[in-house]
Amino acid sequence: MSWIALICLGASDGARVENLLDAAALLAADAEVAGVRAVSEVYGDRHRPHRGGATVNLMLALEYTAAPAIDALERRFKRLEADFGRERDPRRQMPVPLDIDLLGGIDTAPQWQTRYDPGRPYLFHGLQQLALPALQSELAALAQQRGFRAEQNATGFYSFASAGFVQRYLREHAGRTASASQRETG
Repeated sequence: MSWIALICLGASDGARVENLLDAAALLAADAEVAGVRAVSEVYGDRHRPHRGGATVNLMLALEYTAAPAIDALERRFKRLEADFGRERDPRRQMPVPLDIDLLGGIDTAPQWQTRYDPGRPYLFHGLQQLALPALQSELAALAQQRGFRAEQNATGFYSFASAGFVQRYLREHAGRTASASQRETG
């Protein structure tokens, strides 16, 4: 049975947008990933400025052929962050070139990791852009329970690149990866 990972990528230092797009392409190219189910726009967050400027985020919904071991997936994320130059700061205060968080997953209904609240504005803003029916039902219930509307939540965010652009980037990168693999084996 397949499983959909809900992943938040963020960056607050360096080539923020490029890092998010390149990391998303690498995650999507993982052998265990069956496909990209949905993406958000790349969006900036005026709520959390850092030395390098605004934090930039991207949400991904990746379909895995089978539910991976969560700890192994998170170790993969940490290795990828390190490849992009991230240094771990125990105070969690320094700007980072890449941060990857597994928010949760969907088999039949969304299941959240306990340390992530999907109602946090920067998470909700990106998650609401993922056109996955089970996720949208969960977010609608959350919004009603907490008494907020999506359009009010969007205050303070701005788009760097549309979801359509992100999808095209990922498709083109997958095409280049497939061509390179054929040249290596051919």
